[in-house]
Amino acid sequence: MYQFSIVTPTFNRAEYLPRVYDCLCQQGDINFEWIIVDDGSTDNTKGVVYSFEKIFEIKYVYKENAGKPAAMNYGAQIANSHILVSLDDDDMLLPNVLETVWKYFDTKTGRFMHGCVCISGLSQYENGDIIGKKFPHDCFVSDYIRLIKNENILGDKCEFFLTNIYKKYPFPIIKDEKQIAESIMYIRISRTHQTLYVNYVFQEKQFLEDGLSRQNFWLMYPFSSELYYNETSTPPFRLKLQIKHSAKYIFFARINLKRHIYKTAENKAIFPLGVVAYCLFLFKDFIRTFPVTKRFFRRKTYKKYVK
Repeated sequence: MYQFSIVTPTFNRAEYLPRVYDCLCQQGDINFEWIIVDDGSTDNTKGVVYSFEKIFEIKYVYKENAGKPAAMNYGAQIANSHILVSLDDDDMLLPNVLETVWKYFDTKTGRFMHGCVCISGLSQYENGDIIGKKFPHDCFVSDYIRLIKNENILGDKCEFFLTNIYKKYPFPIIKDEKQIAESIMYIRISRTHQTLYVNYVFQEKQFLEDGLSRQNFWLMYPFSSELYYNETSTPPFRLKLQIKHSAKYIFFARINLKRHIYKTAENKAIFPLGVVAYCLFLFKDFIRTFPVTKRFFRRKTYKKYVK
């Protein structure tokens, strides 16, 4: 069994894979496998992968295009390691990060320090700036919902999971939609497991023009969005977020022409407040977009009417 599995889903990004390979060559004396899941590429991805010198184990698998979540599920199932990390084809791990992460792993318990199933570190831009916020403490235990979501810790982070845990929480696959918010898996895990958070930079990220972060994700995948917001409208999310997410669940359920929205709501107790918030969102959008009311509610025009 390897210490680490690095899973890289890729689609027509052959030109970026050598950069990932180079960063893995700088990981020191660590036993790991690199699993490349080719999600139906039509470029020279296979040729590039086979050109790499095998100074560590490289597993290349090709599958029909089905999106990143399906590719990650496939890669995770064939992983044979203690720890798994998802590494996009346009990102790279910093030198010797695997050695650093391994120091937090307890080989006796098969878990990270304090019984955690995940360790989360920081990410940086190419210029070295930290992406988003640092964690409030340098090394502490919490979970994704209570820390990242409820405390609004913005910015991409880098998570290493126990491989056996990652396999138990695959990404949900929705017919005709190839993407879903990655955080839905983190949220499901955090309901029963804890994460170790450290203010240590694990990876460097690029944000390409055709990357997922550049897309209008939620509207492009409305069924995935409906599922996400329905699941995140429940405790331990803060009440404000429960109401907000309930309203968004209603919004996407209506877009998807779903019937019996109340019956399928995960949090029926908060649903009436979600309806109110949804109506307020609609009214706000009406005011912002309808020309007559937009003119009326401009500050100068409004002052003229109230004199």
